[in-house]
Amino acid sequence: LRLLLRLLGDIVVANLQVAALILGPEARLRPRFIWVPLALRNRYAISTFAAMITLTPGTLSADLSPDGRWLLVHALDVEDEQAVVESLKRRYESPLSEILP
Repeated sequence: LRLLLRLLGDIVVANLQVAALILGPEARLRPRFIWVPLALRNRYAISTFAAMITLTPGTLSADLSPDGRWLLVHALDVEDEQAVVESLKRRYESPLSEILP
């Protein structure tokens, strides 16, 4: 339940952030593809993690490495790549690992 509430809250906040970005100057956008290392091994957990990223405006799951250890994510505005990776892992992957071990 906590993870679902976190996701819903993040979706609302991300909608506002994306609206501000797309209504502002295009030069402010810093889109980037990022490889996120996965601690998850359960294929359902990985699919859920990828879906949660895609549901959040401004991010999109683009690919999974053949060995299932890396998820390619496109983010609309990336200032610090490592901060994005850490945030995704802390906010979504870690709680998912408790639900779907």
